[in-house]
Amino acid sequence: MAAKSKDTNFRSRSRRPLAPAVPGGPTSRSPAASKDAAGALSDEELAAAVELNSAEWIRLKSRLPWVEFHDDDDALWLFAGDTWPQNSVALARFTPASANRRVGEILAHHQRSKVACNWVVGPVSQPSDVGQHLRAHGFRCMIHCAGMGCDLDRLPQPPPAPKGVHVDLVDSPPALQALTTERRRLRHEGRNAMARMEPRQVWHLVASLDGQPVGETTVCLGAGVAGIYGVEVLEKFRRRGIGTALVDAALRHARALGHRTSVLAATGMGQCVYARLGFREVCKMSFWKYGKMRQIT
Repeated sequence: MAAKSKDTNFRSRSRRPLAPAVPGGPTSRSPAASKDAAGALSDEELAAAVELNSAEWIRLKSRLPWVEFHDDDDALWLFAGDTWPQNSVALARFTPASANRRVGEILAHHQRSKVACNWVVGPVSQPSDVGQHLRAHGFRCMIHCAGMGCDLDRLPQPPPAPKGVHVDLVDSPPALQALTTERRRLRHEGRNAMARMEPRQVWHLVASLDGQPVGETTVCLGAGVAGIYGVEVLEKFRRRGIGTALVDAALRHARALGHRTSVLAATGMGQCVYARLGFREVCKMSFWKYGKMRQIT
């Protein structure tokens, strides 16, 4: 086991040396991908990077063997049926004339299997009124989130470590919940597989309290930035600063990999926590869903 970091209660349990940071993956053709290595991103580039990194996160999940992936000229989407990962559509780049038809075509694939369809909309998505087309087809906006960015060269001092808590970098993250359903089993299998994909773009961090895993998060490199995903702490261990410790450790790991910018999508509850760690809002992200229950007749 490696020694503790000097600036955070963070250890590495990686069983093999960490791979060097990748340029940003398939979405690195965006302006943000090359700019981050050379200098600070503009607010417009940073806003785009939030959505582009989210799309890269979807693209990586689509490499799992049980997932069907569609990389269309005007959208990308993964389909896993009624299990994990959730069916997701991202980076819609429709014209005003094609938007209604294309939303209907992608939705029809899900309707034939009577499963849910989730759609991510951000500043890159086109046309600007794509949400209206989603609503016209029966989608509901489940949540509006703040797309946030963080300058990793200007991280504040690390927060005090919660008593008895250690954050570890792991190659094989433990399951926080019993693997009693297919969805949980595939999520556990998929998260482990994503950390082994080459070139490496995914790193998992786990928080343990007195040796018991109680929280987790993931770093995903793509579009020239480091995205933070899946910040989760078991309910009875919340409000102790564990989530904050996880994100802080994730940011410092991303910086150690050579990245200068991190992004995430924050709910209202988490936005203040992330702001204290150096994040600021740069755009809005909305998450839409056409639910499975709509299709049961």
